[in-house]
Amino acid sequence: MALVKDSAIVLRRLDFSETSQVLAVFTREHGQQRVIAKGVKRGTRTRAGIGIDLLEKGDIVFTARPGKEDRLATLTEWRQRDGYRHLRDDLARMYAAEYAADVSVQLTEAHDPHPGLFDALDSFLLALHTHEAADALSTYLWQLLREIGLRPQMDECVSCGNSTLELSVLFFSSHQGGAICPACEPRVAEKRRLSKETAILLDGSHENVPGSVFPLLDYHLRETMGRPSKLSSLVRRAFGVRHRA
Repeated sequence: MALVKDSAIVLRRLDFSETSQVLAVFTREHGQQRVIAKGVKRGTRTRAGIGIDLLEKGDIVFTARPGKEDRLATLTEWRQRDGYRHLRDDLARMYAAEYAADVSVQLTEAHDPHPGLFDALDSFLLALHTHEAADALSTYLWQLLREIGLRPQMDECVSCGNSTLELSVLFFSSHQGGAICPACEPRVAEKRRLSKETAILLDGSHENVPGSVFPLLDYHLRETMGRPSKLSSLVRRAFGVRHRA
């Protein structure tokens, strides 16, 4: 049984007993891992037993069990590197961070490394200290969709291939994977209206995108996951979102 060392960010946590936790962590070199942290909430005379917090970054050591990847790994060491304390100062920041964690844990596979996505998540959590939460979250979600191969195509109709950037009326289909022109729209069941401004912002030439595109990204993620993120309504309320993109 080998020990694996890596950097990790906690995406989910569940109290397993009075002293232990089960964690879903996103590691830089080994992808998503499910680990049990035995005794991590056991306090001492000099240290309170609070366990490992959600959205905490640290150096992790855990057991690797070849052939038994479906079982929980055992956490043997955790050293906190960043608690992103600024997230706790503002509800919009915290909701945005928890939304990012929720969709990341659902859309990444266990043991499938994405170093670029790990770095993007770390940068996003840091950016929440100085950037608008809506802008930071939308940019991270755009990077997430690129990393997992689900970034929608916006500059051409995904059905006929004609350019969409000069059209005044557009539609978006998550199941089809992008923009739909008016001529192809009647043949597509799942769809919603798409503004020309949003299509231009998401045409693939921009790495950073504004918070105004969040409603469309939220819709795309909901259709991709088969249900909305449990944080979706809270984030929309915090961002003041009322209308579709």
